[in-house]
Amino acid sequence: MRAILTAIMLALAVPALAQQGDSRGVQWFQSRDWAKAKAEFTSDVRRNDSDARAHFYLGRLALIDNDPEAAAEHLRRAVELADTLSDYHLWYGKAMSQQAMRAQNPMLALGVKAQLERAVALDGRSLDARDALADFYSMAPPMMGGGADKAREQAEAISRHDAMRGHFALGRIAIRSKDTTAVEREMNAAIALAPDTLPAYSALANWYLSQKEWPKAFATLDRYVQRRPDDPYGLHGIGRVAATSGQELDRGERGLRAFVAKPPKDAANPVISLAYLRLGQVLDHQVKSADAHAAYQRALELDPRNEEARKAMK
Repeated sequence: MRAILTAIMLALAVPALAQQGDSRGVQWFQSRDWAKAKAEFTSDVRRNDSDARAHFYLGRLALIDNDPEAAAEHLRRAVELADTLSDYHLWYGKAMSQQAMRAQNPMLALGVKAQLERAVALDGRSLDARDALADFYSMAPPMMGGGADKAREQAEAISRHDAMRGHFALGRIAIRSKDTTAVEREMNAAIALAPDTLPAYSALANWYLSQKEWPKAFATLDRYVQRRPDDPYGLHGIGRVAATSGQELDRGERGLRAFVAKPPKDAANPVISLAYLRLGQVLDHQVKSADAHAAYQRALELDPRNEEARKAMK
């Protein structure tokens, strides 16, 4: 059950585009200035606790801060206040998925299903909602309402509107069915249609990592880095492969140090914390124990909920 809930949480964590709007808070959110957006929406809620949109964005921001409990509370309130908005149900489902993973509570996972299905029912054109529901169906067992046929139905609906996202969804479904041929076919098709965006490269590299095919994992991310050499997230990905595989450690260290030295504007503290965790793992492989300990400590300072860094400190 733990593996199922963890997989659901990770898949549903993929961000969607921000809801359109013209308030200052929404503008800060869309420009990825998380601190200013949080201050604005917090002020909105203090003035009017029935402001559904402010609760919605505070829930989104809490997820960015790796605080699923606060996220679920805000998003539950948003759904109560505006039950007919698909995005509110979608993100409430995502918050509940993180709660389910942390609490190992299958009843919460059933709640995720209800929220995602409601999101799709309210807006069948929402590719974000169908994406999340496809992931849930592909990972959850039948007793929790999952099923490969249900997942493919959502992926096919996505494909009719966006071929790249359809291939990406089918690739993730293939990962869960452990079909290497289909994984490579669908992920490479998604990459071909959007060669300058990272998610499909990362998903394919993750598949190779799970199969311990280290050279293929590096080669996949190298394809992206060659196209986007200035994207620090590409270097972060190389560092993650190095941390997992124990290979190309010098290169992995350089990439991760570059990332933490100048994080992207949209990198919230939990993202930077994860980079420090990976840096610590690379340094451990290099038997640089003191430097590794310092990296883990910094990871915990940035995100006290980073349990993997906490365990590494022991």
